[in-house]
Amino acid sequence: MNFYLLNLFGKWVSLGILSIMSLLGFKIDEQNIEVSNSNIDKNINVITTVVEYDTIKTYDSSIPNNITKVITEGKDGIIYYNNNEEVILEEVINEEILIGTGKNGEYTGVMTGYGPDCSTCSGRGYVACRTEDKESFNLIDDGVYYNDDEYGEVRVLAAALSEFPCGTIVEVKNSNLGDFTGIVMDTGYTMREQLKNGIYHFDVAYETEKNEEIRKVTNMSGDVIYSVQRWGW
Repeated sequence: MNFYLLNLFGKWVSLGILSIMSLLGFKIDEQNIEVSNSNIDKNINVITTVVEYDTIKTYDSSIPNNITKVITEGKDGIIYYNNNEEVILEEVINEEILIGTGKNGEYTGVMTGYGPDCSTCSGRGYVACRTEDKESFNLIDDGVYYNDDEYGEVRVLAAALSEFPCGTIVEVKNSNLGDFTGIVMDTGYTMREQLKNGIYHFDVAYETEKNEEIRKVTNMSGDVIYSVQRWGW
């Protein structure tokens, strides 16, 4: 609110309070009441304006074409002009949207589990993929979770790399493990052969084949839902 209007408003409020007190029987020395507006001759011209935010769209082929992400929420700004002087009350924030243009990433398939000591594994624990920083990753030394810059801690998965390249982020639903997010970091012969027959097979990494949960995670019914969120690194 303009300072001059606020000042005048306060004085009239004071006068109103005194009038009410008088009606209620309070004694008031009317000789001491004085209301004046020293700014009566000032030119008051205040205009408030809403500045609408713009929407900035970015297209990314590493994101499936069925996914759109809001990176930054848009917010309108507010400014006002007081005698041609611009004052910003709220900064405008433009909305940023990421639109996927990659191939669609919705699949249903089967799931199993494996450890680095499996019969067809080397036993040393190294996965087939390098990390985003081109470093090696070891299930024995580094564990079965990977800390992704964008998605945080995600479970290591093996899949057919010709369909799901290294670094692919997958949201898994309807599995025996419940819903979770994984990252493709490894592969295997069975997954590659299954893909030739049109079967999408993911293997969940464990620290050892002796883990009883490997048997529990097995779901060969073909109704596990895999939703790709990012294609590769």
